[in-house]
Amino acid sequence: MLTVLWPPGWSPRCDNQRMNDDASGAHKKPRALLDSPAGDWRSILASASDAGYRGDQVANWVFQHGVFRFADMVNLPVGCREELSANYVVAPPRVAARFESVDGTRRFLLELDDGLRVESVYMPYTDRVTLCISSQVGCRFACDFCQTGVGGLQRSLAPGEIVGQVLRLRAEQECLDRPVNVVFMGQGEPLDNVAAVIAAVRALQDPKGPGLGWRRITVSTVGVVTALRRLSEMGEARPRLAVSLNATTDEVRSAIMPINRKWPIAELLGALRRIPWRPRERVTLEYVLLAGVNDTLEDARRLGKLLHGIPAKVNLIPWNPLPTLPFGRPSPEHIERFRRAAREGGIDVLVRYSRGADIAAACGQLHTAG
Repeated sequence: MLTVLWPPGWSPRCDNQRMNDDASGAHKKPRALLDSPAGDWRSILASASDAGYRGDQVANWVFQHGVFRFADMVNLPVGCREELSANYVVAPPRVAARFESVDGTRRFLLELDDGLRVESVYMPYTDRVTLCISSQVGCRFACDFCQTGVGGLQRSLAPGEIVGQVLRLRAEQECLDRPVNVVFMGQGEPLDNVAAVIAAVRALQDPKGPGLGWRRITVSTVGVVTALRRLSEMGEARPRLAVSLNATTDEVRSAIMPINRKWPIAELLGALRRIPWRPRERVTLEYVLLAGVNDTLEDARRLGKLLHGIPAKVNLIPWNPLPTLPFGRPSPEHIERFRRAAREGGIDVLVRYSRGADIAAACGQLHTAG
């Protein structure tokens, strides 16, 4: 009997598979450039172009001109464009649908490569543009008053999928040359995807990319205490921070925000006190007002005591009604009484009415619906 000894790791089946992969190109899935900061593109693209500076040229096309196809980057040699197209991709999420509010806000339903969808919101102001972006598809924290968490978490986004939302909205709205603020307040809990969010923040700050300073980026969280430490370790690159408080007692906060059962209010605020805040920097405490739940004058007075020693400002957000959730919005008169009582406690308080409520683009309304 003839015994055939195959080389280690080789077999007819795997060799046939290898030939099939070669024919289909399956083994050469293009690398997503947006997963890396633009400052790294020189070294990344050096092997596929005739010079490292091609990476800077590509970054200029992508971030300054909103061009995402190598074939359209006309100052690159044809052979270089073909080589880059075969090995790399710049692919912001595709626009599946868009909706425009009477106040100028636009909600974008964006489709990812795997067919899942996230939402991003474009909010124009006279002196700037604010882009509200998502960090996850869905959310697992299930705050009672928020529509996003109703369907649970499907998956977290990669850094390039996060940065890609900024690119897509800037290009779609032709605001490449306007001052931009980015807020991580869309779908998902950013600090539940902290590694990708930190990578995306660094990419957004990269001078060869969007070049946004830390003041122009805000990360919002329900209070993932362990991840707050990781964000703080970014040092001077750390973005602004917003924290969803939404109650002044553990009993109420645990009832409407399950995360409080793991990290109660005292532990969350203790973590905030340990952050080395910059001079004149303040953390934003977001407080969604729910009629008859967390809007008593006693709650307002407790806010000042709770936040003692924290450089904070409080945004009072009247709840944005959703037909599927059993809450109500306090009257304007009651909201004003709450604000005045909170200010008496020595804290900076303002009422922030969300934009885009008529197109389900306001705080707590995002849920990838058409």
